[in-house]
Amino acid sequence: MYSTPLLSIGLFVYNGERFLEEVLQSILSQTFTDFELIISDNASTDRTGEIAQAYAERDDRIRYYRNEKNMGAGWNVRRVYELATGKYFKWAAADDLLEPDLLRRCVEILECDPDCVVAYARTKQIDENGTFIKNYISPVKADSNDPVARFREMLLINHNCYQIFGVMRISALHQIPAQGSYMSSDRVLLARMSLLGRFYEVPEYLFISRRHRQQSSKTRPVRLAQPRFRLTNRQAQLGNPPLEWWDPAKARTISFPEFRELREYSLSIYRAPLGARRKLRCYSMLLPWIKTRRKRLWRDLIIAADQALYNVQFAKTSTARFPSGGEAS
Repeated sequence: MYSTPLLSIGLFVYNGERFLEEVLQSILSQTFTDFELIISDNASTDRTGEIAQAYAERDDRIRYYRNEKNMGAGWNVRRVYELATGKYFKWAAADDLLEPDLLRRCVEILECDPDCVVAYARTKQIDENGTFIKNYISPVKADSNDPVARFREMLLINHNCYQIFGVMRISALHQIPAQGSYMSSDRVLLARMSLLGRFYEVPEYLFISRRHRQQSSKTRPVRLAQPRFRLTNRQAQLGNPPLEWWDPAKARTISFPEFRELREYSLSIYRAPLGARRKLRCYSMLLPWIKTRRKRLWRDLIIAADQALYNVQFAKTSTARFPSGGEAS
């Protein structure tokens, strides 16, 4: 008989055969075992499906789904979340690893502290061969009882968003919009969660982030892939995957990601369950955010103009899809 698990893990993947078995083994070897593992395969063209199905046949905690076509990482991220049934939820990428005690430590925190909405562990980085690179020291401490202080941390301090792979209280996730298909949507989701409750960082390095050449942050926009006259060689939000990684149908969309991020923060404050005074304090933080991002906001306009030029130059070609770097973190 199927019983509802305490934790749901949503693994979104596209062409992840290289590291997938190691990732699955690290999840299934957790000392905490009351979980379901939802694998959503975004129409992979490699052995991803074969590997996932083989594991699903051996472990009844695994549910494997394959999409008919690649819908983009944004759709797939939402898909695994929508299929979750647990009290807690964790996203998983097809290249990152977990130390055996990560889930146990995070779930214990959430079970003991009803005001905590995200529990995550410190991160260590490895390369594609598993060689240690460094321990990542997160500058963000969103553990204050004051939601305004937590929001300030997530908004104004630059960080790698590793908290997105922590264990989250699904009742809190249900109070905010699902993660969108736009650049920095993970950062926006974390900011929204910070308005609902405290974050807790497990002091041990139990999350392992793999840095490699095929990961999503290395993906270049389609408009930079072909030789042509350009207004700029820059891409929006360097170090983040381009818009077409989130949604392949938007390879030619003229977007303004920094302005979009600002808009989403404004909406987050408006929708937050806060009093007027606290909301006003949150809105006041958008001014220093704009000040620190002013060069990026200007760059948005230049890149948008170059995207428009690209659309004119290649008006008759079919919509390109992002490279097979897939949905690696």
